[in-house]
Amino acid sequence: MRLERIVVTTRNHYTGAQEPVELQWRGRCYRVVAVEDRWHEGFGAAHRVPMRYYRVLVDTGERFLVRYHELFDTWSLVVLPQKESAP
Repeated sequence: MRLERIVVTTRNHYTGAQEPVELQWRGRCYRVVAVEDRWHEGFGAAHRVPMRYYRVLVDTGERFLVRYHELFDTWSLVVLPQKESAP
């Protein structure tokens, strides 16, 4: 799993882990049309850092998986490996 840092705008411009409404990645701005799924990990475990994940549908029709890292207060996009096309 590869992560790339992104800038996320959340509801009411809150910078924490509220639902994302817009994200900026690689110089482009994407408006979130729907949060299709959300989950968290690491809550309640003293040895793990709490993180929140959101699978979002954006205005271009693409789906992205974004992660909020609570310790560092940062957002990242989970970049999945590209499938190689057959020759």
